Amino acid sequence: MKTTLTYALVFIFAFIGTSAIIYVLNDKFVNIFAFDFRDASIMEDATTYQAIANGDSLITVDSLFVEDGTESFDDEGSTGNNKQSKKKNEIAEVKEEVIKQKEKIQQLEHKFNAEEEKEHKAWLKSTIKMYEAMQADKAAQLIASIPDKDAREILYSMKKKKAAEILSNLSTETVIRLTRAK
Repeated sequence: MKTTLTYALVFIFAFIGTSAIIYVLNDKFVNIFAFDFRDASIMEDATTYQAIANGDSLITVDSLFVEDGTESFDDEGSTGNNKQSKKKNEIAEVKEEVIKQKEKIQQLEHKFNAEEEKEHKAWLKSTIKMYEAMQADKAAQLIASIPDKDAREILYSMKKKKAAEILSNLSTETVIRLTRAK
């Protein structure tokens, strides 16, 4: 009987201790059961900013404070207009920052596309010169082996006389495929 009582007390203390540890760790970390030991307060802030950036409505519920975008009350029952205006200012600042970042991304994309276009034009110019310098039958073999889009672009950018010589050395199907309107 004494050993049974000892085992029962050890089990109860172990159960209470384990439950307390799980409660504390689960409150401190994101999800201890999924082995996600990131700080819960940081993740909560990140989720809030993400929701603000997406324009989602936020509802913050606490035992002393409830805010849903309408009127707020703290533990004394007075309105929390100051807290609400601070939140609105934060939201406006985050939205402004998101807009600035989107504009920056668009500028970088435009710059990248302009550089790509410049490189493509330089490639096209040098490639056209090479094909025009080649014999027509050799150029025709090469034109037939490259993708239609590139071949069409090269042929239509060449001098008309040289392009006609190259086309005359291509098969009928290839000429039709390259010269038909898209």
